[in-house]
Amino acid sequence: MSVNRSGSILAVDFGSVMTRTVLIDVVDGVYRLVARGESRTTNDYPAHDIRVGMNRALQALTEVTARRLLDEQGKLIKPEKDDRSGVDFLVTTASSGRSLRTILVGLVPDVSVASAIRATAGTYVDVVDVITLADGRDDQGRLNATLLNRPDLIFIVGGTEDGAEAPVLELAQGVRLALSLLERDQRPSVLFAGNTSVQPKIEALFEDFAQLFIAPNVRPSIAVEVIQTAQRRLAQAFDAQRSLRGGGFEHIGEVSHAGIQPTAQSYTLLANYLGETIRGKGVLLLDVGSAVSTMSAWLDGSVTTTIRTDIGLGHSAMNLLNQIGEAAIARWLPFYPARDEILEYVLNKTLRPATIPETPRDLYLEHALLRAGTSAMITAAMPIWRKTVSTEGDMPPFNLIAVAGSGFTRTGSAGFAALLLLDAAQPTGITRLLADPYGLLVALGAVARVNPTIAVQVLDSSGLEPIGTCISVSGHPTPERTVLKVKITLESGEIIKQNVAGGHLWVYPLPAGQQAELDVRVTGRDVHLDGKTRVRAKVEGGAVGLVFDGRGRPLPLALTPAERAVQMPLWFSELMRLPVSEIDPQWLVAPAAPEETPVAASRKKQEKKRRQPKEKKPKEAKPRRGRRGAEPEIDIADEDRFDISDIEDDDQRDSIMSELDELRR
Repeated sequence: MSVNRSGSILAVDFGSVMTRTVLIDVVDGVYRLVARGESRTTNDYPAHDIRVGMNRALQALTEVTARRLLDEQGKLIKPEKDDRSGVDFLVTTASSGRSLRTILVGLVPDVSVASAIRATAGTYVDVVDVITLADGRDDQGRLNATLLNRPDLIFIVGGTEDGAEAPVLELAQGVRLALSLLERDQRPSVLFAGNTSVQPKIEALFEDFAQLFIAPNVRPSIAVEVIQTAQRRLAQAFDAQRSLRGGGFEHIGEVSHAGIQPTAQSYTLLANYLGETIRGKGVLLLDVGSAVSTMSAWLDGSVTTTIRTDIGLGHSAMNLLNQIGEAAIARWLPFYPARDEILEYVLNKTLRPATIPETPRDLYLEHALLRAGTSAMITAAMPIWRKTVSTEGDMPPFNLIAVAGSGFTRTGSAGFAALLLLDAAQPTGITRLLADPYGLLVALGAVARVNPTIAVQVLDSSGLEPIGTCISVSGHPTPERTVLKVKITLESGEIIKQNVAGGHLWVYPLPAGQQAELDVRVTGRDVHLDGKTRVRAKVEGGAVGLVFDGRGRPLPLALTPAERAVQMPLWFSELMRLPVSEIDPQWLVAPAAPEETPVAASRKKQEKKRRQPKEKKPKEAKPRRGRRGAEPEIDIADEDRFDISDIEDDDQRDSIMSELDELRR
């Protein structure tokens, strides 16, 4: 399908670590991905200007395409010139930097405020407080909450159409009073998405007082929710705050077609498009980044987006450790971690987010963080997904899973990426696996705001990198006994048959672009493929091919490092089709208990002595002075039982009497 050319597009995504650029233009009458480039993000020290990293990435595009994108002053050439230099459109997204500190203000927590919370999904929002009429605070308490939280945005909702007005205005007037106590340049933006009949009065309250965004009522009635426009206004507020913070964002926002949009909104748009296109059971887009991780799921016509600023492999690595604990990471290691080994690795990643693993142990630690973080995201989203589809503990049956982020896409092998994804997400049934190593999903989500047709054409023509198709059994297969009987009919008519044992993986290398007819039977009790014991389907190949996962769900990960040292290398070798790489025996020696320092030992001894009951020592009898012996020491306490008359020598008796008198004094 060809279209009239509407202009070349440059899409730029500013991540926490990398800035990625994508050039899209017409090739043979169809919009395609022409080239891509990337460079380190430079909004922090020493440049403190994101344009530096962007220009470096654009220079990389120029080297590949011989197309000049920057003028002599280092500014983007826009629009495109007759000599094909420059571009017509610039679209930008960002996930780097601090989230919008937001206070939600509404009437009813379970109605309008709940809709406002769902509207914030897809934007990097940190809800720091929720103010409602039912929160138990008086006007002074709400005023203090607004001032002390130092929000970037106040999101006001409440009242159905033609419903409550006075309570909404009362809350809005409280917000205005709080903002009047702040300097103008410190006042947060205000977004109103409540009863539209109150809108003129809201505009009168905040016009020329604070930056105001207006959206249709997020809850026009009890049974209806409309949040799409509110999400777009949140994106505008995100762009406005980025511009205020400097670092070059203010200049980029001025030349960008729609300002700087939140990266997560691109995932929401693309998840909805793919879900509506495939019309299957589900689509999952997963991006585990350095500072922020994003997950958008399309299930039964509904999209839910999860943004986690506490899950990441770089800037947020320490937050991830604090969130899930060392045990959740250690359970993915085929060795005993040394004392503080996990903590030290995580701290190093937090301080130096762009570093990569240098040793096999570092690689296991990195992938343990990835698996544990992904698992935590999915576990947190499961209650929301269960409201949409019925699932018994396992993952919902997603037809397609696409992954982004260096942790998944920069492993050096599609097979390695597939294994990490299968371990972390544990998909069920038949799932198409795709990788997005170039940030194309984010770029196309931003392009869709310029022209949705262009985004569709690029996705269909250039597409994502196909990893392959996974067939995952649910339940608890008996180890080493056949759980899957596989029959593959190729396009050439050739038939391949294979039995897959419980606890194992088997890969058939069906290349990308080829399809095959699949007939799979499940054997064993309480084991199934998406609730069925036999499945017939047409499947597509990929860089890995067809992956048959007979390990079961939930994944039967061994409980001890020694068992995992056998289990995990076996899984790796089966999926990668390589010999088993054995774990170093020294790794399986449990670390000794830390030696006690001399100071600690001394304190421990003193504490033990202090806690022991004191023993009373018997008094020792003191020798008396004999007639011929030396003079004894005289204890005055023994005076009553000391008979001085026994001493015959007068001089000696007088001497003793003198000593007794001295003692008495």
